Amino acid sequence: MKLGVQQVFLKELREMARDKRVLQGALVMPVFIIALFVLLMGVISSSITESRPVSLALVETDNQELREQLSAAKEFEITWVESMSQAEALVREKAVNVGLKLPPASAPGSMEPLTAELALRKDEPLSAIDAARVRAIIDANNKVAVGMMLESQGINKELAEPIRIKETDLSVKEGLGGSQIVDLLPYLIVLWAFYGGMSIVADLVAGEKERGTMETLLISPVRRAAVALGKILALMVVCFVSAMTTLIGVFSLGLLKLEITKNLFPSGLSISFANVVIALGMLIALVAFFSALMVAVSAYARNIREAQTYLGALSFLVLLPAVFSQVIGFTGAENAKWVAWTPILNTAVGLRGVIKGEPDLMLVTGSVVSSLVLAFLFLRIAMQLFRREEIVLRV
Repeated sequence: MKLGVQQVFLKELREMARDKRVLQGALVMPVFIIALFVLLMGVISSSITESRPVSLALVETDNQELREQLSAAKEFEITWVESMSQAEALVREKAVNVGLKLPPASAPGSMEPLTAELALRKDEPLSAIDAARVRAIIDANNKVAVGMMLESQGINKELAEPIRIKETDLSVKEGLGGSQIVDLLPYLIVLWAFYGGMSIVADLVAGEKERGTMETLLISPVRRAAVALGKILALMVVCFVSAMTTLIGVFSLGLLKLEITKNLFPSGLSISFANVVIALGMLIALVAFFSALMVAVSAYARNIREAQTYLGALSFLVLLPAVFSQVIGFTGAENAKWVAWTPILNTAVGLRGVIKGEPDLMLVTGSVVSSLVLAFLFLRIAMQLFRREEIVLRV
């Protein structure tokens, strides 16, 4: 049995190494996609954090104080207009990001609040960002005005803010925990662990049935269970390598220290050895589950086209929990017990904690146990399918 598994395993690896689809699907594409993601996030991060002038259409006003503040501020690129309707037209046309009409100067001693009109496009990210920066200027002016009013009445101007907030950020800032892509990594690792193997598994079993080479393999002295196990182990290697190339892509870009991505890795790329071992254990269990599942599906299919149809539908069952892992933090259910025992979801959420340096024992245990149980189940199904004559006749 052991010798048969080894022979099939090595045979499949040799064939995979010669297959360009394996190199493209499991090695080239993950690195290319992760590099594209990281560079795209770097562009977005740089665009948000860099000093960019606020594009503002400002209606002519007699409020000299606010006018001078906005004109003097280097962060504003002002287009003067005569009415709010003209400012709104420029915002609609995307000629500017924000339109503003300041209130007239208040009469001395007036106790009535004034209203400024702000026009923006909430469907445009830059418009929303610039509007927030305009609000910040007006809020600062309001605090100064309230402070002066209180001082004129002999009251401590600091009472304009009766309660002050002292913020303490307790989020993990060391190593990858301080990276902006820490939430994206587990999602990509899980997806490529599946899609890396999916690119070739249809040909691994259904393709051999269609070409007639499966008969030659099954009449050899190797037991059919060993054939199934050998193919699963070979596919596991491809799935594992595909997932690891995602990490290699991230670490490569991080080590290059490109100007466009420097904000994404503020604390470097360090991760403890213990967390590396935990992550590898979770990943190996996951690829065992994926590989056994895909081989079983490919063994059941009549031909490559049918296998690809089944696998395409199956990919949505992998995609949904992977996507949900990106938004589960907004639901408050991240620490629920059912998450720890939900396949794929538990691995994605667990890997995020491990990468951050905060492994959750329940998630890690649930991920490894559930993945191994499913891997064993689909391994048994694959072996049963290989023992049937339909493995050859059902084409």
